[in-house]
Amino acid sequence: MERSPRSSVDGAEHVFVSESEKCRPLLDEAVLHVWTFSQVVDLLDLSRQEHTLSDEEWRRVRRYSSARPARRFIVRRGLLRRILGKYLGRSPEEVRFVYNAHGKPILSPELFSDLQFSLSHSGEMVALAVGVRDPLGIDIERLRNLKVLGGTDFLESPTQEAVRFTRSATSTGSLAFIQAWTRREAVAKAEGRGLQMLPGRYEVDGMTYFLQPYSTSDDSLYRRGFHVHTLTLPAGYVGVLAARQKTPKIVYFSL
Repeated sequence: MERSPRSSVDGAEHVFVSESEKCRPLLDEAVLHVWTFSQVVDLLDLSRQEHTLSDEEWRRVRRYSSARPARRFIVRRGLLRRILGKYLGRSPEEVRFVYNAHGKPILSPELFSDLQFSLSHSGEMVALAVGVRDPLGIDIERLRNLKVLGGTDFLESPTQEAVRFTRSATSTGSLAFIQAWTRREAVAKAEGRGLQMLPGRYEVDGMTYFLQPYSTSDDSLYRRGFHVHTLTLPAGYVGVLAARQKTPKIVYFSL
C-alpha cells in the first residue's frame, strides 16, 4: 500500500510503497526506484540466492578470504538478480551482466534494455537504485564515529576533504564527513568510475546538494550533469542518489 509522499529539500518527491512478490514495478524517465534490503539472511534464503549466481560470480565468491563477506556477496548479487528480473520479466538466472573498464556492472546488451542501476552496501544494509535511460549512482553509509585520518574505524579521506573535518572521532564531525563522502561516491558511480578517478578540486555544499567542481557559480553546479538527492533511509544510515533528473519522484521499496 502506498504511503504519503514526503518532500525533500532538493525538490525530489519521496514515496514509500509496499512491494508484493508478484508486482512488476513500473518506471519512466521522471521516476527513480530505491530498494533496500539486508545482506544478513538465514541459511534457507542464502541457499535461494546461491542458485541464481553465474560461474563468473562464483569465481568472485571463492576469492573472498572468509565466509562472512562471501555470504554477503551471494545475497547482494542474488537479490540484485531477483529485483532486476522483475523489471525485465525474466528469472534471476536469466539476468546477465557485463563490466565497464572500471569494473562497474551493467546489463548485458543481449537483454535489449535501457534499465540503469547502481548498488551500494554498508553494515547490514544494501540499497539499489533503478532508473531508465540515464546513468545514476547511489551510495549509503552506516553512521558511526570515526577518525577521518586514522584509528581503528575510519574512512580514508581525499586530501581536499580531510582538511575540512575534525580529526577527532565525534558524531558531528563524522556525520559531516560521511555526508560529503556519499555525495562524491554517488557521482563517481553515476559516471561509471571509481572515486579516485574524479579529477579537479571539489567543494561540497550541504545546502545545495550538488557536487561543485571548481567554483560556486551556477554554471559549475551543472557542469557534471548530475543532481544529488538526499535519501530517506532507516535510522543509522545516510545516503544519496546522483541522477540527471532535478526533481524526480523517488519511490522506495523494501524486501
